Order: sequence, then structure tokens, then C-alpha cells
Amino acid sequence: MPPQRKPYRRFKARGSDSSSEGLDGLRQLTQGVGATERPPPAPPDDPWAPQPERHWWSLRNIGAWGWAWRVGGVLLLGVVAWGVLGFLSVRGAVADANARITPTAEKALSPAGPLLSAPQNTLVVGIDARPGETRSRADSIMVMRTDPGAGKVKWLSIPRDFRVELPGAGTERINAAYYLAGQQGIINAVRNLTGLPIHHIVVVRFNGVRQMVDELGGITVNNPTALNDCPYPGGTTVSFPRGQVDLDGERALQFVRVRKCDSDFHRAARQQAFVTAVKGKMASMSSVPFAPWNGAATIRSIGTDMGVSDLMKMGWLQWRLQSDPDDRLVLAGMARTVGGVSYVVGEPDLEEKQIARFVGR
Repeated sequence: MPPQRKPYRRFKARGSDSSSEGLDGLRQLTQGVGATERPPPAPPDDPWAPQPERHWWSLRNIGAWGWAWRVGGVLLLGVVAWGVLGFLSVRGAVADANARITPTAEKALSPAGPLLSAPQNTLVVGIDARPGETRSRADSIMVMRTDPGAGKVKWLSIPRDFRVELPGAGTERINAAYYLAGQQGIINAVRNLTGLPIHHIVVVRFNGVRQMVDELGGITVNNPTALNDCPYPGGTTVSFPRGQVDLDGERALQFVRVRKCDSDFHRAARQQAFVTAVKGKMASMSSVPFAPWNGAATIRSIGTDMGVSDLMKMGWLQWRLQSDPDDRLVLAGMARTVGGVSYVVGEPDLEEKQIARFVGR
């Protein structure tokens, strides 16, 4: 039979006598399409067009929401860092302050209820040692009453020369209670004199006042009475006009210590004005960014039984509660000399009325 012709022709690359070379050429031809040539650019308004890769930190074409979450993230990180660093600063200062309170003083304190809801009395004692002495006397004695229910912070100052009976010592000025029996002694003396339970104690060494005020950047006090050329330890004199007075650390120390030109009652009023000024400086809006560090600076100059939580609550109460001039009392008494010693002798009837007013009865 004659040979039949095949119905198809085998592909063969042009110019090649080998079928393998033709397949290699076809393979190279198909692989080369799209590998070396870029596709035509999509129209600019095509929403399905592939977008160029952008790193998460890039600010290119991020839009309003992109800006919002990036700025919010930075602010959140800043607030967290502020809170952590501030807390660590306060916690370290509180640990040092707690170590300055003696175990016997803690035992002498009355049990305290919830600080944010129950009235509580905090004894604030300013101490100083005379030249050549190692033991201190209580030169400033105040009871601070926080009453969240009444929305008030009240102050009761006790003149340092107030005449009292001290166990084992007889008739003495009340400031000697600290000299003779330390923190426990002054707690018991104030409780016996006023009948008030003492829930917390704050001890301020006068030498620490200078550093505290300087770290706060100075304070402004409302001086109730003028002082002119008043003798001050060290052979100098100091003067303070009545009204608003700006004080740095050294001047603040002079303001709370000077006492030769007027009575203990005027001195107590100046010390209350000082405490009010410190509280106002720490609670001002301009001080909010520095509040933890201002608080730590204040705590470093004191001793207290209160921990971090209670001190934060106390700070909140000082900011939220009101303290009017009528809420600042000085325990009533008359200046008298008994046996050649100058005292402030109490007036029981007036004292009873003052204590009732102090506790809100």
C-alpha cells in the first residue's frame, strides 16, 4: 500500500533541525512574557489598583484616621510612662517616710476607717532641735480633720506653750511631750488635751521645709498679720508684709519659725497659712504635670504612717474638699506665767465649744 500522509505537521522551531531546540525556544518565549515587561499602569481612579507597599511608621497618605490613631498612641504611651515613673518616685519617698515613724507611735494611733468616706484626724507636728541638743521639740502642733461627708478640711492648732500634765513629768508645755517621749508622747498628749482620736501622724522637720518649698518652685502665702524687723535666730531680723507674700525655701522656713514679735496664736495662724499655700501649689492646674514629683518632694521631707494608697487618697481629699478661713482654729487659752514659766493656760469652756465646732457637732 502506498504510504499515508499524517494529518498534522510536527512543530519545529524555525532554523532548527532538533525538536528539543524547538521546545526550548517555546519555553523561553513563554517564560519571558511578563517577567521583563511591566504591566501598563492602572488608571489613577481605579479603586482596585494595587497600592505601593507602605511601612506602618510612614506618614505618607495616611489620612485623618491614620493621624488620629498615631497621635493617640503616642499620647497613651506618654501617659503610661508618666504614671509609672511618677508612681515609682512616690513609692520610694513613701518608703523612706514610713521608716521615720516609730513602732510605738503606730500603736498609739486610733484605728482608722475608710479615708474617702469616714472623718479622720491627722496630727501634723513640726519639730526642731535647739543648738547642742540631739532630741527635738514640737514647735508646731496641728490637727487636720478631713470630713468627706461635710465636704470640709479643718485645722486645729495647739500653741506650743500650752500647759498640760505629762505622765511622769508633771506640769509641762505640750511641746515637751515630743522631747520626753517622742512621737508616741505627742500623740498621747494631744489626745488627752482635746479628746480627739488621732488616726494618722505626719512629722515635719523644719530643716526639710526649705528643700520642700524650693523643689515646689516657691509658694505664695496669704500672711494674716504683718511682721517688721522681727528678731530671728542667727542674729538677724525678718519682715513679712500682710497679704500675699512670695516665699522661697529660706524665706518659708523663716515664716513658719519666727515667733519673737507676737504670740503663739499668730504663729499658729502663719503655719496654717503656710500649709494652705503648699496645698494650693500642689493642687494648681499648672502643677498637674509635675504632681507625682511634687508629691515625692513633699513626702521626702516628712515622716508618716500612711502608705502610698492613703497618701494618694489624702491628696485627692485636699483637692476636692473645701477649707474656709472659719475652719482654721487655734485652741483657746491665755498667756500666763506660772512659777516663773510662761504658759498658754487653757480655757475649758471655750475649748469645749471649739472642739465641738471642729468635729461638726
